[in-house]
Formats: sequence, C-alpha cells, structure tokens
Amino acid sequence: MQVNSETNHHFTTLRDAKTFALAGNATITLQSLKSGSHFTFKIREKADSPDRAPVWFVNLLSGTDNENDFRYLGLIREGRFCLTKNSRVSIDAPSFKAFNYFWNMDHGDEIPSQLVVRHEMKCGRCGRTLTVPESIDRGIGPDCAELMGLDL
Repeated sequence: MQVNSETNHHFTTLRDAKTFALAGNATITLQSLKSGSHFTFKIREKADSPDRAPVWFVNLLSGTDNENDFRYLGLIREGRFCLTKNSRVSIDAPSFKAFNYFWNMDHGDEIPSQLVVRHEMKCGRCGRTLTVPESIDRGIGPDCAELMGLDL
C-alpha cells in the first residue's frame, strides 16, 4: 500500500484505502477538496461465526470527542454499503453521501483528485500506533499485514 509522501497519510489508490478500511479496526477521514467538508468514520468488523459472510459496521464521528462521539451510520456486507433500520442518518445526509461515494466509486484504482482519504497513524487491524515508515505508508503494521496476507 502507498500513501502520497507529499501529503502524509493520504492513500494514493482506492484499493489500498479499501483494504485499510476493511482491516477490521480502521478509522478514516474523507475530505472533499471541492466542498471543503470532511467526515471521519470508524469501520469495525463484526465478530461473527466463520460460516457467515463478514460484516463491517460503519460509524460516523458526530461530536468533538474523537474517541467516543461516534454513531452508527450503516454497514458493509458482501461488498455493499447500506443503511439499516438502526442508521442515524438518511440517504440525503452529507455524511452518508460521502461514505457511499467513497465506497461505491468506479474510477478504477484511482482516487479522484477532489477526494482525500486519510488514516490516523494507527494500524487498521489492531489499532496500535504505527512507527515503522512502511507501516505508516500502508496504514497496517507488519504483523497484521502478514496475518492479512499482504505483501510486505
């Protein structure tokens, strides 16, 4: 995985950003350079039985406490992002539109120039602070990358 070295902690490919997002314990910030708005999301894999398709819960930062002010937005199942009856926003909410755009964009492997996808310097799988430069670039630590079968 690569992030742009000129703009620290920004993913340069959609594949890398989504791999990070689905690592199991990821926090990403999406910023629109066009509108200037940004939203932060926690994406957590649901612990479930191994015979079921994986599910990730997507939560939106909705207050000033960057650790605790997250509320449920929707889920990712079988590669699709959707709202559920427990979602706290509608499909018209800017936060839903932002994550839905990111998740469903069809630009090949390129992130559009008006979108920046950042990580927070913590492993997307285990949440530990990243210190190895290559791990910072990919957003996933070396042990977790190995467990995920990623090239180191």
